[in-house]
Amino acid sequence: MNPFRRTSCRFSRRVGRGAPDARPRRAAPLGRRGKLALAGALAVLALLAAACPAGAWTSESAFLIDGHGWGHGIGMSQWGCYGYAKHGWDYKAILQHYYTGITFGDAADIDIRVRLRSGLSAVKVSCPNAYTATGSGSPLEIPAGATATTTYVGGSYRVVAGSIRQDFSSAVTFTPSSGALNILTATDLGDTGPYRGVIRVVRSGGSLMMINSVPLESYLRGSVPHEVPPSWPGEALKAAACAARAFALGSRKPSQPWDVYCDVRSQAYVGIGIEDPGTDAAVKATAGVVPTYNGKPILAVYFSCSGGHTENIEDGWPGAAPIPYLKGVDDPYDYYGSLHDWGPLRRTAAQIGDPLDVKGSLRAVYTVKRGSSPRIVKAALIGSGGVKFMDGNELRMKLGLNSTWAVFTSMSISPAPRDQASISPGGSLTLTGRIYPALAAGATVKLVFSYDGTWHSRSVITTRASETLGSGYTATYSEYSEGISPEQATEYYFSSGKAHSPTTTVAVQ
Repeated sequence: MNPFRRTSCRFSRRVGRGAPDARPRRAAPLGRRGKLALAGALAVLALLAAACPAGAWTSESAFLIDGHGWGHGIGMSQWGCYGYAKHGWDYKAILQHYYTGITFGDAADIDIRVRLRSGLSAVKVSCPNAYTATGSGSPLEIPAGATATTTYVGGSYRVVAGSIRQDFSSAVTFTPSSGALNILTATDLGDTGPYRGVIRVVRSGGSLMMINSVPLESYLRGSVPHEVPPSWPGEALKAAACAARAFALGSRKPSQPWDVYCDVRSQAYVGIGIEDPGTDAAVKATAGVVPTYNGKPILAVYFSCSGGHTENIEDGWPGAAPIPYLKGVDDPYDYYGSLHDWGPLRRTAAQIGDPLDVKGSLRAVYTVKRGSSPRIVKAALIGSGGVKFMDGNELRMKLGLNSTWAVFTSMSISPAPRDQASISPGGSLTLTGRIYPALAAGATVKLVFSYDGTWHSRSVITTRASETLGSGYTATYSEYSEGISPEQATEYYFSSGKAHSPTTTVAVQ
């Protein structure tokens, strides 16, 4: 029994081998019995044609996603930095590799104002030593260990610490007499505990904002160990400290009350609680060293791992202007990162199409523009109801991908599983489908099938084709088809490498 007999919905005359001089015979006129026979034959043909009606089936796709790297891909790869340090590079050489054409300057230990949290109705701080609240008017002396709560009441900042209370007409700054203040109101990172510098409470947008003003080098001590493991090689930690120093300096906003966020919108910062001897040593060894371009601190963006190549800023962040030192470069030692390569991820058309708001059933995510890495800059979402375009970052965020360096492969099959296809005994139909992106000319896919609990396969030749997407873009795909004539219920799917289509079942009844 062979459930896989090749069949076709086309019908042709079988030509026999006659004698060399055989000539076609003139057809005799049909009598009544001949006309009845012809009518019966036509009815059989109609029934056979109904077994594989063109366009009657729907198509369904399955997706495979392979990717590289974790993060936006612009600037310095932290795992690549680790790899270079493991291979003997010093921190300045590492920085000059990732930030093309930079030099180095000296930076003073100026204050960085960190926005710890906004939208607050009250801010609570304490200190193991005596501390002071200052604003308008005379300072308020607060005893050691007392908790000070700041609210905004009747147009004034009100500070209450036990039985002590004072109103200020301007923003309040808390300063320890020695040691560090304890923040009792959680930051945007959910952190509480000791912070160097001073805490400032300001009114912003109808609520209170908590800001930590802290010397640059102290800020780095509470930031670098959150961004890279303190156990890493010393030259990697020094490179990370210099990049963080440049980022903080380049983020200063003199006309605003704060400079940087305390979370990954800038770079993570959690105060004294995370400080470590390893990163402290790196900050101290590079004190004041800042990567510069044309005499100014660079925009020293960085991320986790690149997958082997970093990205141009204008391609990684569509709409951003090109920056000479933020160009994509090879990253050969990034392979230490656990997400240097990731995938394959298997997804259904609905799992991808629904969050992307695709028109109809999703057929393909087709990359129409890649950067130098090559991360996705722009992709076409090809659905049964039309095509829409999306930039790589939006695609990544909506699908929860590790990076925009992703390759989408989709394979379809028709009839789709939801069609619940069936044929009569002895009937046949043709399975069809597409794979995006196109395979090489003449490549084959496999038709895999099972009717006895065991999976079998057969090669099917593909044909390359293309479709216009609009906006000047074209998608190239490979299509395939194979006739089948199962004798009992049989499962089928197409496959190519790790990718495969959904599995459809053809019943015989």
